[in-house]
Amino acid sequence: MPRKKTSNFFSIMFAVLLCLSVFGIWYLYRKHVLQKKQKQWLIGARERLEEANFFGERLTNFGQYFAFGQEEQYINGYKDLRKLIVNNYADLGLDLKLENDITEFIGRYDEISTLRKNYNDEFVKRETETYRYLFDSLEEYPLSDDQIEAVIRDEDNNLVIAGAGTGKTTTISAKVAYILEKGLASPEELLIISFTKNAVNEMYERCQKFCKDIEGAEKLEVRTFNSFGFLVKRHCSSEEIHLAFKGDEDAAKAYLQEIFDELFLTDKDFQRKAVNFLAFFNRPERDEFRFETRNDYLKHEQGFKNVTLDGISMGSQEEVQIGNFLCLFGINYEYEKHYPLAPEDRNPDFGSYRPDFYLTDHDIWHEHFGVDREGNVPNWFGTKQPYTTAKDYYNAGISWKRAIHAKSGTKLIETYSFENAEGSLIANLKKKLRAHGVALEPRKPEDILPLVKKSAYYEDFMNLIHTFLGLMKSNARHPEDIQSRGRDRRLAVFLDVFKPLYQRYQEHLHKNSAIDYSDMVNQAAGHIGRGDFTRPYKYILVDEFQDMSLGRYELLKSLKKQYPELKLYAVGDDWQSIFRFTGSDISIITEFEKHFGFTSTTPILRTYRFNDEILQVSSDYIQKNPSQLRKTLFSDRQAQEKSFAFIPMKFAGNREAYQQAKDLAVRSALEQISILKEDARVFLIGRYHHNVPAGFRELKRDYPQLRIDYYTAHRVKGMTCDYAILLDINSGTLGFPSEIADDPLLGYLLHEGDRFENAEERRVFYVAITRARHKNFLLYDALNPSKFLGEIMDEPDEGESSPGKCPECSGQLVERRGPYSEFLGCSNYPNCDYKKIIKSNDIINA
Repeated sequence: MPRKKTSNFFSIMFAVLLCLSVFGIWYLYRKHVLQKKQKQWLIGARERLEEANFFGERLTNFGQYFAFGQEEQYINGYKDLRKLIVNNYADLGLDLKLENDITEFIGRYDEISTLRKNYNDEFVKRETETYRYLFDSLEEYPLSDDQIEAVIRDEDNNLVIAGAGTGKTTTISAKVAYILEKGLASPEELLIISFTKNAVNEMYERCQKFCKDIEGAEKLEVRTFNSFGFLVKRHCSSEEIHLAFKGDEDAAKAYLQEIFDELFLTDKDFQRKAVNFLAFFNRPERDEFRFETRNDYLKHEQGFKNVTLDGISMGSQEEVQIGNFLCLFGINYEYEKHYPLAPEDRNPDFGSYRPDFYLTDHDIWHEHFGVDREGNVPNWFGTKQPYTTAKDYYNAGISWKRAIHAKSGTKLIETYSFENAEGSLIANLKKKLRAHGVALEPRKPEDILPLVKKSAYYEDFMNLIHTFLGLMKSNARHPEDIQSRGRDRRLAVFLDVFKPLYQRYQEHLHKNSAIDYSDMVNQAAGHIGRGDFTRPYKYILVDEFQDMSLGRYELLKSLKKQYPELKLYAVGDDWQSIFRFTGSDISIITEFEKHFGFTSTTPILRTYRFNDEILQVSSDYIQKNPSQLRKTLFSDRQAQEKSFAFIPMKFAGNREAYQQAKDLAVRSALEQISILKEDARVFLIGRYHHNVPAGFRELKRDYPQLRIDYYTAHRVKGMTCDYAILLDINSGTLGFPSEIADDPLLGYLLHEGDRFENAEERRVFYVAITRARHKNFLLYDALNPSKFLGEIMDEPDEGESSPGKCPECSGQLVERRGPYSEFLGCSNYPNCDYKKIIKSNDIINA
């Protein structure tokens, strides 16, 4: 290599080494300066480290439960301190104590969530032994491990999922005793809430029993939500406050009826709107084309009253609307009057001819045809040979009817189902009547009101008004807040009637310085939110939390917001949430943490009420709905015999025959129960009040040794018996599940709920089958059993063979006895009058 190149190479290398040396010296100096600063920072933070470690030690000294809020307080309070500590703090030359303090701090801070969980698990174990004397002495039997854990866990928000018969009241009362015994709060710092006066009284008595040796326990505050709301309102109001209608719901409904009558007679606009709803929108709109079979359609129709204002039963909702129109305008008519046919005009394909309406004063016949604009008919319409489709058969009938009128020279008016779907049925009918010279003079309000009040659906309408009012107010909403989903004509018409009634109702309350139950809760939440009411509660304990409504939820939220350290202790069972129609929102319990924040959820799984067979059957049944919270209950009671008896009822004839069959079946069950336990407590449970046996008083008289009571499935929740007899477990509108859904109008005020089929009815049935300790007797119509029975039976009931399906509508054929013969009739009678006579045990066509 030439000398010049060698010289350049060494010069470059020298420069590089010089730069590296300078950089290295600079780096070491900077590191020294930084470490010196870090050391000074940490020395300056000595007191903060000692404070943090003292706080951390206090959180984990087994003196108290370590709540999530305390963890957040710890993390956020010492976040800046953690940032000061570098990984190489051991190389800074710190004194040993400071270095140990740092090690202790970061060991706790970096693993605080895991540490808190492990600490709390250990805390529960230790606390269980420390307070064993308390937990073992509260009841005749010691609390279960589940109950003890539910009592000791003391998170900011606590949800106890307690299954049927697991001891919810005992658990809440034990929690109260533990809080007072441990000194976590004084009696005045606890607010205990349940949903009914009876439950409140039971809770107070249980708390007094458990806390009998604790000073001041008599000061415990146990209230309903309404009572607490009333307390807050009275405290915050300068005027005397009264409970509207003295808390009598029937009186409130009667007042709404008075307002309705007054407005109907004095306000023409209100009268027009009220008549519009009652005559044309009294029942939910439905599309006949959505039904697949005639049986499906007829079962649906059984839930509604197709009766006009003047009391005439008709075959369809659309015919009722036409009949109501004719009634309101004083047009005399006959429904399905026989039309005389000449012998040559009679057609065996269509039978005798009875047009839908005959206007007697005008000699006009009126047919309403169930077709869409293309002449299509619903799938469930029937056909006859030689016609291959229902559309062809029905339209041939239309043509035949038109031809009859044309030949006879009679006047015929036609209307169509598609007009109703398009909202033009009545308007088009008016035009057609006027074209035939019919004068349309509306009847006077004083003539219409008696018809309205005697109508088959007036009571349902007033119940709807009352329920809608209660739900709207409980959700703290106003009529103007309610928006239609799409183009809901019925909602718009209903609100036209509802708004004036609501306004007058509110004016009455204001004039009398009165508030109703919804006001109590809503206004209390507002007062607490504004700071008008202050009460330093440390705990709120709520029973039956699955029945929580939006208004009650807001009340709890306002208390939690006012006192961030306030602890919420909620006990409930989503499997028994059955009061959606009163505003209960099941999502508040199933999505508890979403609503309230971090939550400790503790299940109580041991049931003390019923045996293992009832437990297994009922648990499997209710959890077929995937939206229900998963839990596995267990029972120490072993079933000594079959715990479900399925009793089919076979009868021939009318309702009286059914009642006789039911009475015999109930008596059969009572005879068996008398043998099993002479003084048994027996519940007869029905879906509705009308399910009570016709001879209920005679039953109680004939079995005096048994303690027999009747309850609806809703009313019986929370109660226990030895044996239960479940009545009328049939399919159909008023069966299990009930096919009478909430009026769609209420859906604008209710939580959507889960989408599982019959979710609410499934829970109602679950409540019914979990009341008995030993056995359930389920009575059902052998030809029309509830679909729920198939889910809980070991195998389908064999019984006697069924006569089969009705060929006209696919309903069940039922053996009946008439004045001249025995016959098979359709279970959908009178909507389907198919009949086959039974003669000498041979079936022939009638």
